Amino acid sequence: MEQIGAMRIGIFFIVPAFVLAGLVFPDPAGAECYEPPAAYVIWAKCDKARAKLRGVNLKGAVLEDAVLHHSDLSGANLEKADLRGADLLEANLSGANLKRAKLMKAILKDANLSGADLRGADLSNANLERANLSNAKLDGVKLQGVRMAGAIWTDGKTRCKGGSVGRCDK
Repeated sequence: MEQIGAMRIGIFFIVPAFVLAGLVFPDPAGAECYEPPAAYVIWAKCDKARAKLRGVNLKGAVLEDAVLHHSDLSGANLEKADLRGADLLEANLSGANLKRAKLMKAILKDANLSGADLRGADLSNANLERANLSNAKLDGVKLQGVRMAGAIWTDGKTRCKGGSVGRCDK
């Protein structure tokens, strides 16, 4: 009888611990990663590497810490999207609408942003090393702490010198 009482007490403490850890009832947020691309979709922390999202409407989407490296987002509407900490390594964002997007701490190394509209976007502390910014619209963009070594500037000719942070040193 003592053994049964101890087992009940153990279960009383173990089951709530599993529930809190999400082992019994998984976090429903994971299901959001399977939602189709759409305005205001929530893909936070989702792995969408190599995704083909050319021309899709992701206006206001939550893509915080999402993995989108090597993805094709050319011509996509990402206006007011939350891309904080997103991995966009070697992503194609040419001609994309990124007006007022949140790109703080985003990884945009070797990304193609040619012709992208970044007006009013916040790129604070993002990594734009070797990114292509030719013909990109940068009016009102926040570039504090942005690493730009080797980036091709908006004129399509100037390559930012090594050590360029927050501005393109020529």
